[in-house]
Amino acid sequence: MNTSRQQPRVELPELDAGLTLVDIDSDLGVTPVQSLLFDCVFAGTGGAYWVDAAGTVQTTRLRELAPDRRYLDRIHVARGFTAYQQTSLLDRLAGEHVTNPSVVVATGIDRLYRDSDVSTPHAQELLVRSIAALARVGRVHDVPVIVTRSRDDEFTEPVVNAAKTQLHCRDTQFGPRFTDAAGDVDALVYHLADGWVQTTLAYWQEVLAHRAQMHDAPVVSEETAPQIS
Repeated sequence: MNTSRQQPRVELPELDAGLTLVDIDSDLGVTPVQSLLFDCVFAGTGGAYWVDAAGTVQTTRLRELAPDRRYLDRIHVARGFTAYQQTSLLDRLAGEHVTNPSVVVATGIDRLYRDSDVSTPHAQELLVRSIAALARVGRVHDVPVIVTRSRDDEFTEPVVNAAKTQLHCRDTQFGPRFTDAAGDVDALVYHLADGWVQTTLAYWQEVLAHRAQMHDAPVVSEETAPQIS
């Protein structure tokens, strides 16, 4: 199909309140999650709370992706380095008063619970406790909670069972594409003028700029945009 005759089209999944499990093709990295995070921030007035156990939070990449630097002030990042730190962070997130969140993100929710310093039965217990804490945040604040996992296996079945929605982001010749568990497509596709799509940083910057404009959210002008070398 000749995509060059089509109008540019940018879509991201509309996330409901509660847990959404997102499995991502490894070559796409964490950028699809960052894009979903920004999209929720564009649509809301509150902040984003990101608890990372996978070592994937990169504030430099967030700065490069943001259509306007003001969004960065609304993103709060915490990192767990052990299973117990991870559980404590999520317990605090669920127990503390969080002011008007727009979205909560937990990346690599299972990774630290697989470490050798935690016995298998206790690790499963801590994982379930963390999932429950995230579900509570989504329920109390009525916001989307985006969760990723490091591995798809029996250990992460509690995550699948708790998730209201399960998405898979795949890389295709037409760009990244989100599909749900039923195989229905909620596409993120941006057709370039020559009919080709590249899933580079510039691609995601373009997607987020379009999404911000769709939400009537601020977008920095080209004259003042930071230059990426």
